[in-house]
Amino acid sequence: MLFSSRGTGNNGLQAEGAPIVLQATQRAGEGNRPSVFVLVVACCALNLSSIFAAAQQGAPPSSELLDQGRKLLEAGKIAEAELVLDRAEKLAPSDSLILDLDAQVKGRLGEYASAVALLKRVIRLIPQSAQAHVDLAIALADSGDLNSALAETATAISIDPALAIAHLNRARILSDMNQDREARDEFALAARLAPGNPDCYFYWSFGERAQGNFTKETELLRKVVKLQPGNVKAHIKLADSLLDQNRTADAVAELRIALAIDPDSAQAIYKLSRALRTTDPDESKRLRAQFDRLKAQNSVLDQAKALANKGFRAFMVQNWRESVRLFSEAVETCGDCEIESTLHRDLGLTLCREGQIERGAEELRKALALNPEDRDAAKALEMIRVR
Repeated sequence: MLFSSRGTGNNGLQAEGAPIVLQATQRAGEGNRPSVFVLVVACCALNLSSIFAAAQQGAPPSSELLDQGRKLLEAGKIAEAELVLDRAEKLAPSDSLILDLDAQVKGRLGEYASAVALLKRVIRLIPQSAQAHVDLAIALADSGDLNSALAETATAISIDPALAIAHLNRARILSDMNQDREARDEFALAARLAPGNPDCYFYWSFGERAQGNFTKETELLRKVVKLQPGNVKAHIKLADSLLDQNRTADAVAELRIALAIDPDSAQAIYKLSRALRTTDPDESKRLRAQFDRLKAQNSVLDQAKALANKGFRAFMVQNWRESVRLFSEAVETCGDCEIESTLHRDLGLTLCREGQIERGAEELRKALALNPEDRDAAKALEMIRVR
């Protein structure tokens, strides 16, 4: 099981054998410690066709709903997955698989208390599942209850001492609690149990940096980039570690690798600009100008996403008027930003739910013009045409 809010862009924090289906980011600008992680909610599609279809077809069996919810989750349609899994949970309240998957969704949406409650029910059903205790530990850590989270990892380890993910989560929680010495021992054990898991070295490096052990931090991060050559965040952190050791040329090389992977990485552009101020002032100035342009673009995009998230919350409580207002404001703020088509689609679907079918259809046509592959907008328009 994966709770993305414990992730940092290093493929998240993952239960063994679980597919990676969610994404999130670490809280930025708070020093070198890997504090508790914060969720970043992406704009959610509101699939009108699936809602209509569910109403028309009646209640399918819980196993079918579980499969549907899993597919929606893997496709990133978190809001739709929650609706489906909540229905499945009502049909089969003692199905641990449904409860576990529903908890994933609740965690993704920032409903940590609900996620914890669901996972406690899972524990009551399968108390000897070490993985279930790990999942609960992750949810508790996301909610800020680190002491209870730590206790759950102890229970998981008592059930299965060789479960690497239990030691890794325990290490991360200890690190969040500033218990770096104890965390180091757990990280080392997790790495011995799962030497091919880059997360062991990635999160371990945070504690070494906090202690000023830059040589060890560099060693750990080199293992990460060897295992995950495309990990931009690891390359940037490695560059920071090298700069702290006055190894500027090596740091510049790592930042160039990061930019080759992600040419729009504002963090890599800014850091490379600063690193080149003395050796190549012209390139430094060019990179700074590029950074300023990206910063302006990202500010607009972030505002649009924030408004869309509020619109989604209003949609979920059936406050259609407020949802329409917020999605409309998001569309205006976005302009031609990268989520423009999604915002028009979501506004269109919300207008339809409010009963403004013609206005909704107009927004859906705009979405389809911007993204001809938008099957949800196409299906909704088809349903409007035949109604």
